[in-house]
Amino acid sequence: MNRHPQRISFRFSARSRFAACLVATADGAPAPGWWDLDGTRPPYAGGTPRYREGAPAETTATQVLPTEDGGLLRLRGAAGSGRHLLLLSPAESLSPAEDPAERLSVGARGLRLVPGGPRGTLALAVETAHDGRTRVWRVLPAPLRLSDPLTLPGRVTTLLPLDGTGCRYATDLEGPDGHRPVSLDLRDGRWHALPSPANGRVHRLLLSAPASGLLLTAGDPGDGRLRIAHAALGDRPRLDFPDRLNSLDGAVLPLAADPAGERVALRVSRGAQARLFLYDVGADQPRPAELPPGAFHPVAGWSAGGLRVVYATPDRPADLVTVPGTATHPARYDAASEPASDTREARSSTQRSPSGTQGSPVDDLGMPSGTPDASGTPHAPTEWFATPSGRFEAVRLGDWRTAPTVVVALHGGPEDHWTLGHDPVIGRLSEAGAAVVAPNQRGSTGYGRAHAEAIHGAWGVPDLADIRVLVRTLTEQRPPGAEPPVLLGTSYGGFLALLAVCADPYAWARCAVIAPFLSARGLRERSSPAVRALIDRHGLGEPPDDDLGPRDVERLAHRIRVPLLALHGCDDPVVPVDETHRLRRALTAAGGPERAPHDCLDIAGAGHHPLQERGGAELTDRLVSFLTAGFPDRRRSPAPPGLTVADAAVRHRPTSAVFGHITHDERTPS
Repeated sequence: MNRHPQRISFRFSARSRFAACLVATADGAPAPGWWDLDGTRPPYAGGTPRYREGAPAETTATQVLPTEDGGLLRLRGAAGSGRHLLLLSPAESLSPAEDPAERLSVGARGLRLVPGGPRGTLALAVETAHDGRTRVWRVLPAPLRLSDPLTLPGRVTTLLPLDGTGCRYATDLEGPDGHRPVSLDLRDGRWHALPSPANGRVHRLLLSAPASGLLLTAGDPGDGRLRIAHAALGDRPRLDFPDRLNSLDGAVLPLAADPAGERVALRVSRGAQARLFLYDVGADQPRPAELPPGAFHPVAGWSAGGLRVVYATPDRPADLVTVPGTATHPARYDAASEPASDTREARSSTQRSPSGTQGSPVDDLGMPSGTPDASGTPHAPTEWFATPSGRFEAVRLGDWRTAPTVVVALHGGPEDHWTLGHDPVIGRLSEAGAAVVAPNQRGSTGYGRAHAEAIHGAWGVPDLADIRVLVRTLTEQRPPGAEPPVLLGTSYGGFLALLAVCADPYAWARCAVIAPFLSARGLRERSSPAVRALIDRHGLGEPPDDDLGPRDVERLAHRIRVPLLALHGCDDPVVPVDETHRLRRALTAAGGPERAPHDCLDIAGAGHHPLQERGGAELTDRLVSFLTAGFPDRRRSPAPPGLTVADAAVRHRPTSAVFGHITHDERTPS
């Protein structure tokens, strides 16, 4: 099977002439990947990019950052150790065969690399100390070292250059009154406040363009509405809130400014879909770029060779793409990694995009106006499904009505949502002939506060109701005798998937979970401070008064009737592997000679995302084979309380027999 390279952790150099990422090799171990985008290094000068890969010796936690002279910095850190290893590979030496990198061991907490710095500086290194203060170092070569530390009295989220010297930066300084924007001079460590709304507050800095003095911030001008502001610095600083910039329909994130600081690339997201706009700062005029809707990572680079974005679609892994019409000199290629095809493909797919043509108006549910509803279009990238509270959007691959296997994929988080990006497992399932429905049920972000906060204090209640209605819809519209849907969930999605097979044991064919937990209360007792803080922010709430009662899979495991596969990294820092150990014990305790099989695997040396680490390719093969296996005969399997074996065996009895009791507020609205 032809496997596309999976790339993550994209970064650009200070002037966007170089880019780097981590790329998964054949066995899943990440290796550093590196582009010379404008062909600035001989003998590759002349606008022809060069891409190379290093040895697969990294983890997904490795930070990669290209330097302005063509070298590559890598920062490896061991979780909780307080130690980091910084490596510098010269431009000419990055290769799988040898790694003559300079190495520096650094003792620091939460160290991160930031492009930029004064002349002679490779990058900046930023650390937030235990006392809440931030230290900023210059990373210097020959020998590799951290130098000239500066200390700020609070945490900072970003460093944006304010001029071409690499000495003055804008940053968000967090204090007792929240974040405030300040200007920092690396030469003397002095800082002073930047413009803020008179009656409001600035939430965060977004983007700068030193050539024009452009500085964009997300601010509340005092009316409670978050908007993007243009900060004018100098003798008479002020904030302006451009009308057209703030009238775009969706969540707007500035990605990059052109070298002159006159145009800005904007990612505009609505629900699962995102589009790219090019914004003329002086004219306050945004226009759609020549790329169809997809997923745009929050990093981009704009050099003389053009704007490069990290672009993905469900059937196309993330890669660098050069946006047409953005180069300041004639480009000799269309895309960074596939010079002959990427942009031409993007141009042609714009014409056939199922989401409408560029510039199509969008209605209040995120559907392009003037186009048919996605539910009737087998090749549409998203589809809307009815829920007890209205409807939700789902990303789809393939036609779930006719495919032999339909996989319902549940995202983690829970503060997350599916986009039109590429997921390696979903891509493999699609290649294997399965259709995939990836729902953004209640609790998902990207659809407004009410949708996201519906599960606060109620994990596994309204979102589980949505999944129960979804499986009814999928089952009722598939041919007689078709296999029931299959479940796949990761982290929070694993918790929700396990609840779904407990709630409706005979509605599903199989279930696979990765790094699942069994209950919010149990996870809070056994997890890290960061996870406890998330749970506390959402609230535990009171146990629901329904047939399932408290959402605790350990208590409900005796209801599971489907073949189950669980994968969990032994070194998972987010969800302890003990959660899967508890699941195994609960399933074994409820076992019997006619129980559906279960396999709970501990993955030695793996973290929260075992499929993205060494050995991940084999795990993915096993997962895909499990999910696409045939439907077993469960007519002889004992039914859980409240459901007879005869009802469970007859797939085409009234759906209430298969799905068990659904309370009034969980029914699909008429």
